[in-house]
Amino acid sequence: MNKALRKIGLLGVAGLLVSIAPPVQAAPITATYSNIAETATLDPAIAFSSDGFVFVRNVYEGLLEYKPGTMTLQGVLAKSWKASADGLSFTFDLRPGVKFHDGSPLNADGVVTALKRIQAVNQGPATMMTNVSDIVATSSSQVKITVKTKDFTFLGKLPKLPIVSAAAIEKNKTADDPWAKTWFATNEAGSGPYVLDNWARNQAITLAKNPTYWRAFGAKTPTKVVLRVDPDITTAMQLLSSGQVDFMGAVGPDDSAAAAKNKNLQVLVSPSYYIQFMPMNVTRGPLKDVRVRKAISLAFDYKGMIDFYKGYAEAASGPLPNAFSPVLAKSPKMAQNITAAKKLLADAGYKKGFTMTYLGLKGLSYEEFAGTLLQASLKKIGITVEQTLVPWPQMAEAYKNQDTAYDISFLNMSAFTNDAGNFLGQSYSSASSGNKGGYNWSFIEEPALDKKIAGLSQIKDDAARMKATLAVNSTIKDKYLAIYVAEPQLAQPVRKGWTGVYDSLDANYTVRFFYTSKKS
Repeated sequence: MNKALRKIGLLGVAGLLVSIAPPVQAAPITATYSNIAETATLDPAIAFSSDGFVFVRNVYEGLLEYKPGTMTLQGVLAKSWKASADGLSFTFDLRPGVKFHDGSPLNADGVVTALKRIQAVNQGPATMMTNVSDIVATSSSQVKITVKTKDFTFLGKLPKLPIVSAAAIEKNKTADDPWAKTWFATNEAGSGPYVLDNWARNQAITLAKNPTYWRAFGAKTPTKVVLRVDPDITTAMQLLSSGQVDFMGAVGPDDSAAAAKNKNLQVLVSPSYYIQFMPMNVTRGPLKDVRVRKAISLAFDYKGMIDFYKGYAEAASGPLPNAFSPVLAKSPKMAQNITAAKKLLADAGYKKGFTMTYLGLKGLSYEEFAGTLLQASLKKIGITVEQTLVPWPQMAEAYKNQDTAYDISFLNMSAFTNDAGNFLGQSYSSASSGNKGGYNWSFIEEPALDKKIAGLSQIKDDAARMKATLAVNSTIKDKYLAIYVAEPQLAQPVRKGWTGVYDSLDANYTVRFFYTSKKS
């Protein structure tokens, strides 16, 4: 057959030869994301921090998800859902035709198994299921979840519960590992838009387009995603400017300000429910005394911190981010008062001060600056601060136990759900104590406070719930468990030509690349 005939096909109608154009293939698009740290595990039932979310949210899906940049829920693996009037049960109709990356189909029994796996593994995501009493398949395509006590905010937790392939659990489990944790630590079996292609430890995780994804990829949607590790922010920013990196993970405001002046870069501003604070370990020494904690809070130089952000932050009013309510937005903001701080310290019996320790994250300019600012601020009231900066794995390890934790540290906390009460629970409920793997790094464990926080989700009316939430917020604020440093904007340096948002509901630095696009 000559070359001309190779370019035509046969159509069996009247023996006619017709030209068949080859399918148009969209040019492959790669999105490269740089972060200072890499997830320690790929297991979606364990990974529960910014470095883990950026993998999990691109490979796995839940029954529901948040529309990018909003607190509005939409169906993913569930095509529709219904909540009972009493807030005790939730029914989900599954989307037909969905397949996991291992080829197994989505069905109700598999969803039940996947959710029960999260409960059994009992790590970070399981905190979203503490109120769940029963999960059953009511048909091959319908799942019903029942909770112990009414919860009118439960649906907002569903995006945080990734569904894995039940077939993968069955295939890779062992007698000693019935939920296949060892396998899921380095492998994946999700249903999301991207599949795991390669993991070069401490270098990069490479994801490829899911060829059987139930949604169509846009012509400008990335078909390959590289999640690389660059511990040095300066180096990473140089790679961003030169075009070797497209998106950044954690950065400081100086990086955002520099990006705004770089012709190759842009600052992508995303909606934010985000606060930075310094939790104080209330279990020992002078910090057991609320007067001491209040003195420290009053001594901190908030204006100095806001100035550091070069226009990309506002002052906080307390534990809850101001964006949760107009009431908070109008509330008095945190401010320095050295005179009042000295008096409180003297009243508590520490007129001559004392020495305390601060643990911050190495490599992040704002955490280093906050520690230095803390030293300078507390020196004015006679308190000496010994600052230590370490990589994130060491910081997280230190805060697994109140006895190894430092006196004061630093956390970025963003809302995980559309529930303000849940936000408070992340940092102040006993169930979230660092001793239990959570981010209550004050280590406060008060049953009365737990009860107040838990009761918020049982209020059906949205306005009434918010009013009660603000009251609990005030209660926590008056305990002076932390210094509420600032509320930075979620303003991230990005290579020009990209559109999308950073998910503030997933520890700020997560990007769901299926919702991004490259203009050129």
